[in-house]
Amino acid sequence: MVRLDIAGMNSREVNRKIRELIKQEDEIEVYHTHSIHNFATALVGQAKITLNGSTGFYTGGFLGGPTIIVKGNTGWYTGDNMSAGSIVVEMNTGSNAGPSMVGGTIVVRGNSGSRAGWGMKGGTLIVCGNVGRWTGKMTLGGRIVVMGEVGEGVGESMYDGVIHVLDPAVEDKLGGNVRVVPIEDKEKKELEAVFRKYDIEQDVTAFRSVVPKIYGRHEYVLFKPTHKQRVKA
Repeated sequence: MVRLDIAGMNSREVNRKIRELIKQEDEIEVYHTHSIHNFATALVGQAKITLNGSTGFYTGGFLGGPTIIVKGNTGWYTGDNMSAGSIVVEMNTGSNAGPSMVGGTIVVRGNSGSRAGWGMKGGTLIVCGNVGRWTGKMTLGGRIVVMGEVGEGVGESMYDGVIHVLDPAVEDKLGGNVRVVPIEDKEKKELEAVFRKYDIEQDVTAFRSVVPKIYGRHEYVLFKPTHKQRVKA
């Protein structure tokens, strides 16, 4: 395990150093975070990185494998477009947690702002507290779990995916094209497994599920660009 003091370093310098360390170390402890933006952007590997403090915008954006533990708060866009790995926020996140994520797991032990899980395509986003409005808006897949209260417009324009909720008043806060159904037995087992992994104590039988009334008519696929050399005239 190595300790890294990032006081006085900018985001680019910090990420460059983290990429160097992750090739040699399994655990990295980070100090004096000072709400740094863009921490661990596009980071790949299998290391465990613990931040002793809070971070700013885009924490763990495009994350591809490591485990990030934030012993504080994070700003907007936590886990933006992440594909693998884990982000555990011990306190709260700003708005737009887990937008467009395609894989991995985000656990927020406190509350999260509005638009949590906006446009998710895969992975799991768990909020142990409350969320703001438009949670799960325009999701294409994945799973959102909210143990506290949900804001207005939950699940607005969902194409696919599921939002597991405990809020007894969820029917009064639904967005368009969604309905509430009982949680399935298979989903209960999946939640039990992920709760054990992240030390979350919660009875899964009380959950209900917000799902689309009409599922997207088109199959979602990840875009894989191809580059062809332009022929000069």
